[in-house]
Amino acid sequence: MVWWKHNRQACQSGQAEGPMPTPLPCPLCNGHAEAVMDSWTSGGYGYDFERWGCRCGECGYGYYGGNPLSPSDERQAIERWDQQVEEALKIIAEPLEECPKCHIAPEVKQNVVEGQAFLQCPKCLEAVCGDAPVAVKFKWNRRCRRRQAAKLKAARQARLLERVIGEDVD
Repeated sequence: MVWWKHNRQACQSGQAEGPMPTPLPCPLCNGHAEAVMDSWTSGGYGYDFERWGCRCGECGYGYYGGNPLSPSDERQAIERWDQQVEEALKIIAEPLEECPKCHIAPEVKQNVVEGQAFLQCPKCLEAVCGDAPVAVKFKWNRRCRRRQAAKLKAARQARLLERVIGEDVD
């Protein structure tokens, strides 16, 4: 569906604005995403700002425009959504890291009470949780990579220390 929007700045500068871009489909459920306008009030003093957000109409994934950092027009909201979708697809395509302690793949679980998704190692019970499954996977992989890097750094320091101590003994 192509929507035509009128932009005051484009008319003032003499440039005609083309058709509104169509947002990419949701990376989680492949549902239809749409740009929506939310209002934001500053401190209850009546400063009402209209900001744009973009989210999936089926699963609710996306961002809300009800804050001062959100885009101020629909085109920017769709561009931001498209960037967010591309980043999410990269994270989804990454392989899931094994637990750095046990070297076992984590299990995907869901907290029934709070509705959060989480990954948990079945052996050592190391877990990462959050509201968005993409963010949970990103946190898990980042934590595993940091621990692996810390192990490598500790091993390098131990080898260096052994060389230093070995040189002093002779």
